[in-house]
Amino acid sequence: MKFVENRFGKREIYEVQDVEYPIYCESAACLSVYTDFLSWLSKNIGKQQICTLNPKEAKSVIVLGCQVTDLAILNDIRIAERLQEENPLATIYMSGCLAQRFDIQLPEFIKRLDVVRVINQPILEEAKKQTVYAKPFWVKEMDETDEYAQGNLFRQNYWLKIGAGCHGKCKYCTIRDTRGESFEVDPQEQVNEYLTHEDVVIISDSPTVKQVKKWCHIVDFVKKQISIRNIEPQTAIACRDELLKIAKQGLLKNFHCPIQSMEEKILVAMNRSVTQTNAAIQFMQELRKYGTKVATNIIIDYVIDGVKYKNMPLEELNNLFDYVSWNPYFDGNWNRDVAEARFQKYF
Repeated sequence: MKFVENRFGKREIYEVQDVEYPIYCESAACLSVYTDFLSWLSKNIGKQQICTLNPKEAKSVIVLGCQVTDLAILNDIRIAERLQEENPLATIYMSGCLAQRFDIQLPEFIKRLDVVRVINQPILEEAKKQTVYAKPFWVKEMDETDEYAQGNLFRQNYWLKIGAGCHGKCKYCTIRDTRGESFEVDPQEQVNEYLTHEDVVIISDSPTVKQVKKWCHIVDFVKKQISIRNIEPQTAIACRDELLKIAKQGLLKNFHCPIQSMEEKILVAMNRSVTQTNAAIQFMQELRKYGTKVATNIIIDYVIDGVKYKNMPLEELNNLFDYVSWNPYFDGNWNRDVAEARFQKYF
């Protein structure tokens, strides 16, 4: 075990070496969190039976949790409760971002597990096959044959893990507190991994300008397509020339840039740049001219000083982006009864 301290408090939580095998692991988190665990499993796979796909056979159950909204938190807890019912003898762990939210009370049977990762470790297909990547709870019937169906973007790609953490200061976000120690891998160290896999998407909580520019130079040199996920508007604009160069050659397949809102007042309340956001939206329209599919995230029902602001019409968003993910505004205060009611409202 170890002590972890962040703005949500300080407490002792478990480490992966405390976990007994075999493990049943189910991820309800984003790809940044899921690929962390897969990097560790890929490093250790084959040494002994680490994972099982049958939760009833597991001595330990790990849920990789998200806390971006109270709906996600509720989903994480529901998964843990279901698995605890299936195997009441197993030790149940919550990892991912939710484990680091010490202000959120979890059911007593859940133990918190620290970030599990190995830096600069290629992800093996066998590791993916030994874990469960939960389908998005907000999608009733996901079409897994359509890459751009809701909930399916990037699920079928090769995930090239280039870093973790974010140094931004968006008001609604807790990544800098919940993702463990941040890191970034020099692209030159991952060229072989990129070249030996198809349909590659680079995975990080927030790729840096230095990383994106280097990856663009590599892509341009070897003429092999790539996708980019979670690039912030200011980073996209800083890398505009390099990104346009590979897009014009048909080498930038999918480009995901979370704008979160197009309303000036909301962006200011979020502590996000209005200028950079608008510039990124226009830039993405340029990318589309060269065949790049562009995706974004939107926070809906945003509340400022108790006032809920109207959402941008979906039709207008669909005219600007090929894929849109949305999250309802969450004020950070966990209340299960409220979350249950909101879940019924939205889903």
